[in-house]
Amino acid sequence: MRTLTVLYDANCNLCRRVKAWLGAQTKYVDLDFVAAGSADAAARYPLLDHPATLKELTVVSDNGDYYRGAKAWLMCLWALREYRGWAIRFSAPELMPFARRFVVRVSSLRFRFGYHGS
Repeated sequence: MRTLTVLYDANCNLCRRVKAWLGAQTKYVDLDFVAAGSADAAARYPLLDHPATLKELTVVSDNGDYYRGAKAWLMCLWALREYRGWAIRFSAPELMPFARRFVVRVSSLRFRFGYHGS
């Protein structure tokens, strides 16, 4: 795997901040960012549920595998040199429920950081 495409909500301030942070990190795997719900996203991934990508982070690997929610966040961390170990730890069966709860909680708060969508 050489590239992960991150479908992020370009209308969400928190999402844009996380995108900038991810982009600035040293990586093992390149991250390509595409606005969720965009024409580009629809053209690249016609089989995805695009309205769902605006509600839940979605990551697509260059071999066609896709990840949503907590698994998508863990894949983003897995791509980073300094955070791969954390991604591996939190993907363990005993910690994955915690990772899911954390992602749901942060996602539920994202509108407090400003949202410019319609």
